[in-house]
Amino acid sequence: MKHFFTRICFFLVLAGLLLGCASTSENKNSSPVAGKKIAYIINMAPSDIFLDAADGARETAAKLGMTCNVHFTGGYDSMFITYVRVLADEGYDGLFLSHGGASYSYELVNEVLAKHPDLKIVTFDTQFIDSNKKEVGIDGVTRFFQDDSQLASLLLDYLIGLFDGKQGPVRLLKVWVPDYIAAFDRRQKGYVGYEESGAIETVLTISPDVSSPDVENAAYVAMKKALENVPADDYDAVWVAYDAYGRGVWKAMMEEGADKPMVSVDICQADIEMMLSPDSVWKASSCTDFRANGEQGVRLLALEIAGCQEDGSFLEMPASIVTADDIIKVKDGYIITASGYGDVENYVSSPWLKDLIGY
Repeated sequence: MKHFFTRICFFLVLAGLLLGCASTSENKNSSPVAGKKIAYIINMAPSDIFLDAADGARETAAKLGMTCNVHFTGGYDSMFITYVRVLADEGYDGLFLSHGGASYSYELVNEVLAKHPDLKIVTFDTQFIDSNKKEVGIDGVTRFFQDDSQLASLLLDYLIGLFDGKQGPVRLLKVWVPDYIAAFDRRQKGYVGYEESGAIETVLTISPDVSSPDVENAAYVAMKKALENVPADDYDAVWVAYDAYGRGVWKAMMEEGADKPMVSVDICQADIEMMLSPDSVWKASSCTDFRANGEQGVRLLALEIAGCQEDGSFLEMPASIVTADDIIKVKDGYIITASGYGDVENYVSSPWLKDLIGY
C-alpha cells in the first residue's frame, strides 16, 4: 500500500507539472531555458553510477540548450559546501545538488538563496533538517530521492523468497554505514521493519571506512575481516546498501569461497559483469536508472528556471529489482529489461520538454 501511495503521489506531481507548463512553449522546438548555465555538484566519489548520472545530466542540458558543468566532491562536506557557495556567486542560473549532508544542507541552501534569490536549486538524496531536528522543505526548491525504502525492501523480499520454507528468520550480514548519508538512512527505514517483524535477523553490520577514497577497496577490506570472524553456518545471505560496496564485498566473498547469496542496491556495467560471472554470489540488485536520475534533476531544474515547477515539490523515483534473467548482452554493453527500470513515465515533463527531448 505504501508503494502504491508513493506512485500515486508521483504521478499527481507529473500531472500538475504538465498542466502548469502547457503554455510555456508557443513554438515547437523552442527552449525557454536556452543559454542558461547550471552546475551539478555531487558529494560522492565518481563511481560508475554517478558518472552515469553526470552523463545523463549533461546530455539532457544540451538538448535543452543549456550548459551543465559537473563537479564531484568525493564525500568531503567542506568541499561540497565551498563549491555550492562559490558557484552560486559565479552567477549560475541553477544548481543541482546531490548527497548534501543532513547536518548542514538546510542552512546552506537557505544561506545561498538569501544571497541569490533568483537562483534555482534542485536536490537529490539530500535531507533538509531544521533546528527542531525535523525534515522540512524549502520554498522554491525541488527535492527528489530514489524510493530508498523500496530499494531495501525489494532485496529483502527477494532473499526471503530464496529461503522460502526456512524455519526462523533469514540471517544476514548487512553492509551499511549508519548516520552517513541520507540515502543510507532512508534505506534503513525499509530494512528495520523486516527486523521488527522477525522476517530477518542481522547477524553483523559491516561498515566500510567512509574516509577511504577507494570505497570499493574499503568494502573489500571490511568484508574480508568479517568473513574471517563469522562462521559460514552463522549467516544465510549478505545485504549491501550500495553497489560500490557490493563490488568489494563480491570480490572478498568469491576469494574466500563464501557461497552465500549476495544482493545490493544500485547497478552499473561492472556490477552486471560480476553478477553474470560463473558461480557468482551476486544474485540481485535493486535500483533506479542513475542516468535517469541525472536527467530528472536537469528536467526539474529546467522547469524551475522556466517558472513551471511547483514550490517545494517532492518526488521519489520508483525502484526495480534486477536479476541475471533481466539482463541482455548487446554489442556495446547490456540492456536491463526489469519492470519499471528507466521508464519514461518516471520523468517529469511538459509540452516543450517533450518537443525538445522526445518524451
